[in-house]
Amino acid sequence: MENGLYTIVEFDIHDKWFVIAEKIINNIRYSYLIRVNDKEDDFIDEYQVVKSSYDGADEYMEIVNGDELKGIMPMLVPEASELINHPEKLKKLLELNNR
Repeated sequence: MENGLYTIVEFDIHDKWFVIAEKIINNIRYSYLIRVNDKEDDFIDEYQVVKSSYDGADEYMEIVNGDELKGIMPMLVPEASELINHPEKLKKLLELNNR
């Protein structure tokens, strides 16, 4: 669902995701998603990256993981590059947030 301000991807009635970032890389559309509750008024701490392929008007999304995810994240969310390249910074950030 798209209303001009935000996009919600709905895989089924209880599986909804908010699009945080989206970018076309090598002619493939990648989307960085965070899960939302059924009312779409709160985020759930689950994230995923999907890539889209098309068959006519039908869109199919596939979860990205492994080496492909590591290669895509810095382009999709440039801020993530520093944390991927320096995992100790991510650990420190997580420790600060858990206080």
